[in-house]
Amino acid sequence: MIELLFLLLPVAAAYGYVMGKNSAKNQAHEQSRQITSQYSKGLKFLLDREEDQGLEHLIQLLEVSADSVEHYLTLATLFRKRGELDRAIKIHELLLNQPNLSDVNTESCRLELAKDYILAGLLDSAEEHLIVLVKNANKESLDPIINLYSQMREWHKGISMYEAHSDLFTKPQHCAAVANFYCEAALADKTPKLMEKTSALEHKTIRPLYELGKDAFEQHDYVKAIYYWRKLVSSFTHTAPIYIAQLEESYTQLNLTEQFNELIIELLPKGGVLIRIKHCQALLTKGEQQQAIDFLTDSLKREPSIRGFSFLLQLLGNSNNRIHAVLAEVDKLVQSYIATKPEYQCRHCGFTSHTLYWICPSCKHWESIAPSKGLDGY
Repeated sequence: MIELLFLLLPVAAAYGYVMGKNSAKNQAHEQSRQITSQYSKGLKFLLDREEDQGLEHLIQLLEVSADSVEHYLTLATLFRKRGELDRAIKIHELLLNQPNLSDVNTESCRLELAKDYILAGLLDSAEEHLIVLVKNANKESLDPIINLYSQMREWHKGISMYEAHSDLFTKPQHCAAVANFYCEAALADKTPKLMEKTSALEHKTIRPLYELGKDAFEQHDYVKAIYYWRKLVSSFTHTAPIYIAQLEESYTQLNLTEQFNELIIELLPKGGVLIRIKHCQALLTKGEQQQAIDFLTDSLKREPSIRGFSFLLQLLGNSNNRIHAVLAEVDKLVQSYIATKPEYQCRHCGFTSHTLYWICPSCKHWESIAPSKGLDGY
């Protein structure tokens, strides 16, 4: 009898384990079923346009399931897209107050809450959360805080943020933004030297060299103007139409026209139609009119350009008096067409303009607007 009891003990233990496991499984299943039921009920409220009840019902589930953060982030995004920022803010604030939220989820909620605040016009509140994220080396917070400081025109705050966390600024667009913060602050404070600090940036930028060259040109310091603009045109040849006339004038003032022509020849392989026109003008000063016509004709065959065609009409008219008047009239029509075309285009979103903007009014990217290219461009 005792032996039988010893034999039954393992069986009893196994039975107890199985029953206990099934009980725990059943309990978990029941809890899951209840949560699913509550979710369904909350979503039904929303679908029936009883938004207030639905939102409150779903928010109450936070106490039941703290690990369902993604569901609430999705719900908040839905409200934000619908323009219901107060509800999106409420969800994100409730999530941030959850004690068991992981660090990753906390940063996600904080970032989304900052975006809500920006859309709602609560810029100071958004800034507080974004600063926390930047201090935690969260790179995803850079775009919103850069846009925020751009909107608020808080150039010095942006500069201080960069100088304290320069290791985060590894993207060209972020470096372009910081470079323009330096430029805006320098122009506002009338301290052009401040722009030279942009040389420490990881990526080369356009505006500091342009502004330094422009300042030197206005001060009639043509040597410095050439120094800055030559560096700029060598690295960013597509920007030449913005300042090429002043750069040529700087060389002329120093009696260095031949050096300017040599620079143009260096730029020909990567320059646009304006660079080719400048080369043709140099040939004309040497009396090589036919060479200029042949060069431009061959260039237009490979890369058609309305501006290049206009200059070719002028060359042909000047070389033949009999058809000069006719070609001049045709060129007037071409020039009228060119005048209707935007001179600048954003390389990021395609926004077009007759005016140069350092920050695109459409996509808010810094230094993305450049002289237009293609058939109607430079």
